[in-house]
Amino acid sequence: MQPRRVALALVVAAAFVAGCVTQERPATCDADEATIEVTLTATGMEPNDPSACRGQDVVITVHPEADGVLHIHGLDAIVPATTVTDGDDITLAFEADRSGQFPIELHLPGSAQGVDVGILTLYER
Repeated sequence: MQPRRVALALVVAAAFVAGCVTQERPATCDADEATIEVTLTATGMEPNDPSACRGQDVVITVHPEADGVLHIHGLDAIVPATTVTDGDDITLAFEADRSGQFPIELHLPGSAQGVDVGILTLYER
C-alpha cells in the first residue's frame, strides 16, 4: 500500500476510535464534580463500571456488604487503600488528574489475593 493511503487509513481509524470514546463519555463530563454510588460485595460491585472525567472532583460513596480493604490500582497516590466494613458507608473523594481505566480490587480478611470487583474509567473531557 502506498504511504499516502496508509496515512489516510490511520487518520480515518483514529477519527473513528475517537468518536467511539466520545460517545461513551458520561453525560456529566461537563460538570465540575462527579458523584458515584456503588454497592460492594465480597465478589463484586454494582455498578461495576463507574466512570467520571479527567479534571472532575470525584466523590464515590461505597456501600459495603463485606469487610476488607478496597484498592483502586493506578490511583494509589490520590486514593489510598481503604478499609471497608460491612454496613459502614465510606466516601472516597479525589480530583481525577488523569484519564484511563483503573481496576478496583477488594482484599478480603485473611486472604493475600485480591478480588477484582470493577473498573473505574476516567475519560478525557
